[in-house]
Amino acid sequence: MNDTQQLKDGLRMGLVYLLLLLVVVFLPGSEIFALFVLPIPFVLYAARYGYLSTLLLGGFVIIISVILSLFLFTGTLPLTLLAISAGTFIGHAIHQKRHPYETWALGTVGVTIGLLLIFVMVQLFSQVNLVDQYQSVVDESIEITKSMAESTGLPLGADELDLIEKQMNQIITLFPSILVFISIGLAFATQWLSYKVILWQEKKRLAFPPFRTFSLPKGVIWLYLGTILLAFLPIGATGSLEAVIVNTTNLMGVLFSLQGIAVILFYSHQKRLSNAFPILIILSCIIFLPIGLYLTRILGIIDIGFDLKERMKQTK
Repeated sequence: MNDTQQLKDGLRMGLVYLLLLLVVVFLPGSEIFALFVLPIPFVLYAARYGYLSTLLLGGFVIIISVILSLFLFTGTLPLTLLAISAGTFIGHAIHQKRHPYETWALGTVGVTIGLLLIFVMVQLFSQVNLVDQYQSVVDESIEITKSMAESTGLPLGADELDLIEKQMNQIITLFPSILVFISIGLAFATQWLSYKVILWQEKKRLAFPPFRTFSLPKGVIWLYLGTILLAFLPIGATGSLEAVIVNTTNLMGVLFSLQGIAVILFYSHQKRLSNAFPILIILSCIIFLPIGLYLTRILGIIDIGFDLKERMKQTK
């Protein structure tokens, strides 16, 4: 009986996914919403039956997607791989009753894997090197900037042009960080919507806890410090390792900033301050970037290193 019900649920979720996929194919402009809506059927199935059954369902859906890609839209297969990867990671974490923030972290891993698969497939099947294409855009932009500067009678020197080119090429170096930041946002949206659907279908109340309770593992601070120290060594300025260091420090910096925002919200809650107080503080940090980012980052590091929120509880 259980196997029969599992098979029925699998067919139902597979059908729901394919219907959503067809909506994306025939409704222009829906691709952005598809990135965090399409994984939901796999989240629901994995939350109930675990990752092995979900991967079997994914295999069936991949076959259908390949057929659709031959006749309708070549992008159906990459979208399907993203949906399976993200949905399986998030759903299995829910199945294991992981903390919502752990589920979010695993979901970010799943989305990142899915986006990487899309990137690789675009490179392979379109025979287009995206990095080379971006480099061509940079070179063209530099030439346009140089021509405009000369036409205004204020020509740019070689050093200035090199600086502009270096800053534009920095995006290539930061590509992994950008990919992870996008994955964090997509995973959060997918998980939040999945919680709402589970509540509607099964009456199970799943929700993110108040953000003021957000807390990174203490080991993260040692990873951050180790990466910073490595950056000062001679080997830290070499090619691939330099890119790893830059991306790691940027990613860790944003996470510490989130930790700092959680401290601000926690302090406001402990002191029973008006909701306007943390909102104004956070908005000020955003407006006065990068100063605000560094201040919240420092606050987050202090919280992790010295249990700042716990000390606030004791002094309440």
